Amino acid sequence: MGTATSSCPIPGSHHLPIPEGYSSTPGGTVYSTTPGGTRIIYDRKFLLECKNSPVARTPPCCLPQIPGVTSLAQSSLVKLEELKERNESEEAMPDQDQFEMDI
Repeated sequence: MGTATSSCPIPGSHHLPIPEGYSSTPGGTVYSTTPGGTRIIYDRKFLLECKNSPVARTPPCCLPQIPGVTSLAQSSLVKLEELKERNESEEAMPDQDQFEMDI
């Protein structure tokens, strides 16, 4: 049988909330450091371009299929098919006047 262990807080400095503008500049540049001390600097233009990259628009692999969340719900797929069929049938019909008028 194992022995019971007790927990106690790790001594350290008192953590305060980080200010809103922490690690950013007025121009929008964001900077940080890695645990090894390497500085990482991201300028505003680069960050805005990242959201339009193909990688950002590609869903991650191995994503579970959750209807309505990660994929369209079945009811949405059925409605989409009905709309496609309706549009195709409307396109197949020749344009007819709303009513005939005697002149």
